[in-house]
Amino acid sequence: MASFNIVDECLVPKRLAWLYYRGPDAVGFLRDIKGNLRFIFETSTTRVRERKLMWDYSGDPIRFYSEFWVVKEFSRFTEMWVSIRTLGYVSKGTQHGNWSLELYGDLRHKFEPSNWLLKYTWLLYNYLFYNKIRERYIIMCRDYIQKFLNWVKEKYNLRTVTTPEATLEELEEEKKIDEITHSKPQPPS
Repeated sequence: MASFNIVDECLVPKRLAWLYYRGPDAVGFLRDIKGNLRFIFETSTTRVRERKLMWDYSGDPIRFYSEFWVVKEFSRFTEMWVSIRTLGYVSKGTQHGNWSLELYGDLRHKFEPSNWLLKYTWLLYNYLFYNKIRERYIIMCRDYIQKFLNWVKEKYNLRTVTTPEATLEELEEEKKIDEITHSKPQPPS
């Protein structure tokens, strides 16, 4: 039997959040983030994964790249996935450097019915109740991402950040643009 998979992005209308840092001890960020992700996202250490850590010592400055994943379970059907990528440079002599952080978050809803009755029961349940729960989970996901970004900004003495909210005017403007780009050209009369 097929499964239902729904993916909701947390940072709509923007897809990604970015932070930039320039100053001393840029590599210290990797130590700090590794130890604090589980506390910020309130999850266990098994749900925080350092996916990649790459270094290039061959020249000056030293270059580094890292990827972290955080997976937090909201319910039996829903998990939050946050991907954090960092690219940075550190001078060998002065230990000053910079890094840029890219953050993406989404919610993954998955249901695998074992028979046709459960399939249609899930569709009804999703339509009547679970859509409202999904909206609440999106807000929770945004709050966790906001908490993480504010922690980084506070730790490295950067300005506080707010994640963008979609306004009705922006959504209507996007709809108009979509209608213009997807409308069929009219034949000349």
